[in-house]
Amino acid sequence: MERIHLRNTILNTVGETIFGFKYYLIGSCTVLTVLLRDYGASQQMIGAIWGIETTSALIPQLAGIYVFHSRHKRKTQMILYHIFLMLPALLLMGLLTFRANSMSAAAYRWSMLGLHTYFFLAVGVVVAAWTDFLAELFPTAIRGTAMGVAMLASSLAGAAGGLTAGYMIRTFPAPTVFGVLYVTAWALATGAMFLWFPVDDRTLRNTPDVPPPSLRELTRHFRQSLADRNFLAFVIARILATLGFCVIPFIALTYMAPEKGGLSKSAVVCCGAALTLGLAAGSVVMGRVGDRHGHRIGVLVGISMQVLTLLVMLLVPGVGGCLMAFACAGISNACGYVSHYNMIFETCPHSHRMAHISVGNLLIGVPMGLAAVFGGRVADVWGRPVLFCICLAFSLAAFAWCALTVKDPRTLPAHPNAA
Repeated sequence: MERIHLRNTILNTVGETIFGFKYYLIGSCTVLTVLLRDYGASQQMIGAIWGIETTSALIPQLAGIYVFHSRHKRKTQMILYHIFLMLPALLLMGLLTFRANSMSAAAYRWSMLGLHTYFFLAVGVVVAAWTDFLAELFPTAIRGTAMGVAMLASSLAGAAGGLTAGYMIRTFPAPTVFGVLYVTAWALATGAMFLWFPVDDRTLRNTPDVPPPSLRELTRHFRQSLADRNFLAFVIARILATLGFCVIPFIALTYMAPEKGGLSKSAVVCCGAALTLGLAAGSVVMGRVGDRHGHRIGVLVGISMQVLTLLVMLLVPGVGGCLMAFACAGISNACGYVSHYNMIFETCPHSHRMAHISVGNLLIGVPMGLAAVFGGRVADVWGRPVLFCICLAFSLAAFAWCALTVKDPRTLPAHPNAA
């Protein structure tokens, strides 16, 4: 690894480590779930948390093509965007939580859901630009490893964040402790953003700026992406997989229920650390394996792990089941990040990678969000076991489709105009 790439890997990894601790200090599938449940949230609202998080983080990516189109200024613009427009939502969630008992439960939970939505809409605007930025920082031969190492460190820190949150929830009174968690997360994330200023982005700065694409050009790029049969097959596989995995917020609710062990809130939040350990293991292993043998393998492993997660939730009670479910979900999510994005990068058939990332995530994000909302409704009406069985059917279909139709992009002829 060249010195510039080593330096960038270290800076990116340290920044992602702090973000990982922050993310699981206030994890939406654990901390936010048990907090809103305390204030009367239905299972449909709990399902909506995941739907909002995924859909809001994917659909607004088209805006990022225009907001962050300058390659010379992109790094600075993205850092300032995080500090002043995105992260303050966490501060507001913390301040609101300090006042939770002075308002109606309905007003509090809907206000928190609204701020959660704003935060992930803001994430959505920047995420395609950020992933394209990472793709430019690291060449193909080491990209999976660099991303996997960062995700490993982030996930290990996330485990510490989850355990810290569990200890604090058990030790200090609610809702004050939840407010402290959110304010701390805001402060850590804001400080971490300054670590990306020294990242050497000369590959972007030495590339001439081009104006953002017109609507006609953007549509042409989208059509070029969708005309690629392997990319389209991959997107269909990911849609089927996401329809089969809208259940992460229900892990906590499942194991807090008497029939699965009746675990306490703090115990479930601590068990959530297994999610990050699964992320850690999956990220570094699948990043390295993908660099050597192709990232299609990681996509198949990720779908297999979500099948295992669902089986555990259906069949295994108690702390052991909770730990296993979170760990398998973590490995699945690791593959859904490292392997997914590298497959997106490698299937780009044209020169505008941000447009390619955006169209892929847009097609995947819409059904993902709808599945989470409808999943919550199914859980409310027919119960969580019925939801898990439906998700299992979609997951098995996703595995079969991916195994039969999706090819490793490296085994196919290279696109002459690929980014």
